[in-house]
Amino acid sequence: MTPSAVRAMRACSRGASRASVSWTRVRSISSDFGLITRDAALDNGADVDVIVVGNGPLGSAIARHIASEHRDKSVVVLDSETLTSGSNDLGRIVRPLDAEGRDDWTALNCDSIEAFESMERESGIVFFDPRGSMFLGSETFVERGASRLRARGVPHERASGGGSEFVKTWPFLSAEGIPETYHAAWDSVGGYVNPHKMRAAQNMLMRKENANARVTSGTCVRVQSKGDSESERTRVWMSDGNTYTCGLCVMACGAYTEALARESGLLSTLDASTGVGLGGIKISRRTVVLAEVLESEVNTALASMPTIKYEVPQEVLDRARVKSATGTSDQSRNEAKSVYVLPPIYYPGPNPSPGWYVKIGGGPQDFMDKSGEQSWIRTERELEEWMSSEGDEDVADQLHDILLHMFPKTNFQCLIPKACATTTTDDGTLVIETLGSGSDVVAVSACQGKAAGPADAIGRRVAATCATLLVPS
Repeated sequence: MTPSAVRAMRACSRGASRASVSWTRVRSISSDFGLITRDAALDNGADVDVIVVGNGPLGSAIARHIASEHRDKSVVVLDSETLTSGSNDLGRIVRPLDAEGRDDWTALNCDSIEAFESMERESGIVFFDPRGSMFLGSETFVERGASRLRARGVPHERASGGGSEFVKTWPFLSAEGIPETYHAAWDSVGGYVNPHKMRAAQNMLMRKENANARVTSGTCVRVQSKGDSESERTRVWMSDGNTYTCGLCVMACGAYTEALARESGLLSTLDASTGVGLGGIKISRRTVVLAEVLESEVNTALASMPTIKYEVPQEVLDRARVKSATGTSDQSRNEAKSVYVLPPIYYPGPNPSPGWYVKIGGGPQDFMDKSGEQSWIRTERELEEWMSSEGDEDVADQLHDILLHMFPKTNFQCLIPKACATTTTDDGTLVIETLGSGSDVVAVSACQGKAAGPADAIGRRVAATCATLLVPS
């Protein structure tokens, strides 16, 4: 039995020393922590103007902006309670700086952050904690994103000198382990969002701004373009056998989007064979770790901790036996050599147990095999198996080792590994694609693992695309 397997069998022990930090398995994080309100289901055969498939950070934002800009239209969000591909936790990193230094993602990040204050005020739901965000790494690694901040006039600071200098401001970091050649860039603009509260806020604003909007439980399994049938309406099939019709359908269901479009016969032969657009999307298995910390450390040593993106020194990667990059994109290469860390967030229980948890994720992509015959059933099964697991045990061990390298003075109580999935493309670009011979289906995917923070700005962009497709009442 491997050392990690031995650790996995131990009970989560309170007050364990750093050297004996133990692992615990949690079958599932509490789904939405009771934050999402769902309306009555549609009647079988119901007809509405717009159906949005998916009520994650992205789907909820898209639906809200469509509903707000078209208040005469009926908008229904289908919120599946059985399919999930995102890391179901209480913290998603938000930062103005883009890790790959891209203008498009930097703009989306900044535009969303600027909207948070009014969203919170108008909905009455506080979902954003502006703890600040920090980049640590080589000068090249840090400058890549910082240059975009300068270009947009985002206030931020820079420092150099490595761990021995950084601990003067952030005493929780390693003074010896972080190389002297490392630089830091940080701002007070970023932080993290609670994804469930954020989508609850979007749902509330949608209903507030459009009396004809609602959120219902349901899993979509197929969509038919009106151009592919004699009907003048788009048809949506549900897992319970019900069918609905609409004027426009938006697919925003994370890692399931490409498979749903493929199952519905909406991918062009060119896209499917050459990897263009939706056909080029890759699903990556990702593993994150929640590391419990004492409340006393939350209020003292970790009180000033921002969100962190950290370029892991090569010797630490080698020692932790981290694999090389498996993708060719900038995002894949960047992920392979770096991790992100969120400051302590309180989880109310029952899963995981009540307490404060630091979240760490990152590392090489682990792409699902897309060879052979693709189908909705195959993708659904593979994602369900992955999401019901505790992620990759080897990756969880590597994240544990990197966490202790970064935070040598922190007394972690126990570690909880969990799975999530992201969608990527080789060029790192968000995909917003109009499908169907009736141009009545819009698919959104390839968020590169970044969608929660810039979701509101992406929602506005997708709504603008939909505005050109909606038929005036």
